[in-house]
Amino acid sequence: ITRALLNYRTTVKPMLEAAYQQVVEQIQEISPDVVVYHPKLVTAPVAAHAVGAIAVVVELFPTLTPTAAFPALGLPHGLPGFLNRASFRMIQLALASAAKPAKTLAKKLGVLRHHPDLTLCPVSQALVPQPADWPSHALVTGAWTSPTLGTIDAELHDFLASGPVVYAGFGSMKDTRGAPRARAIVEAARLVGFKTLLVTGWGGLEPSSDHVDAPDVMVRSTVPHSEVLPAVAVAIHHGGAGTTHAMIRSGIPSVIMPFVADQPWWAGRLKILGLGPGPLSKSVTNPNTLKRALVKAIECGEAVRVASEFMALEDGLGRALSIIEDAEAGVQELRPA
Repeated sequence: ITRALLNYRTTVKPMLEAAYQQVVEQIQEISPDVVVYHPKLVTAPVAAHAVGAIAVVVELFPTLTPTAAFPALGLPHGLPGFLNRASFRMIQLALASAAKPAKTLAKKLGVLRHHPDLTLCPVSQALVPQPADWPSHALVTGAWTSPTLGTIDAELHDFLASGPVVYAGFGSMKDTRGAPRARAIVEAARLVGFKTLLVTGWGGLEPSSDHVDAPDVMVRSTVPHSEVLPAVAVAIHHGGAGTTHAMIRSGIPSVIMPFVADQPWWAGRLKILGLGPGPLSKSVTNPNTLKRALVKAIECGEAVRVASEFMALEDGLGRALSIIEDAEAGVQELRPA
């Protein structure tokens, strides 16, 4: 704890303070009509209002807006509604000190409000339906996606086409268990009669030389999700928001082994929706335990397929732009000619 506090004071806090100042300077220089910002940039809405712009905060997953529908980060799903709402209040209290720079700036600039005009949550309503108790300015838009271009080599193409494959990848996650984790995943896949695609990323998986030479294992540092995921049977991953959406969008059931941040939340979310078996500890290296998790994930396949079809109909980015444009049009009507 002492080390974390020291790191915050010497590294994180100065970086945040510099970012607070930089965003204010940029908004004042550009004088935009709309400011879209991350919740950490607490001075952004004040600077936006000072130049007459709309302030739009983006919650990359539902972090700050209280609801009875689900819990805040760090708590398990399935709690009573009043406890879910209380969990968000706890986070708001914990973050109260972070709002001090915004309040100070508001006083300096003579701005009355330091809160956003709109809160947009760019996640699929297949995973997080619009909470009925959210205020009208807080909206789940659907995921913000863009067309991805990618190709795979002939060897990987043939590997994917020649039988059921378990995709395993942990993105930028890394710890000391990369080697035993890779071994356990390969063995678990063999127990269910599947091959394995190990995507090593930043080191969450460390394949052995035996894996590199095995006919039922393919190793790649990275792969294009758009080309690979539709061809696999089931996945094992860390549960980041982007990866979780990519799996469901492709109709792929998955086992989530969360590392940090929102990853346990997404694993719990999929379980309560019937889209996954729930979180599996990243320390698990027992092939039989992983096999059972894979079987449970595969049993969720039909529910995942239905969610995938729902996602295909969403235009999250288009809806977000429409919401912002409507809000801006309303403000324009109030501005003097």
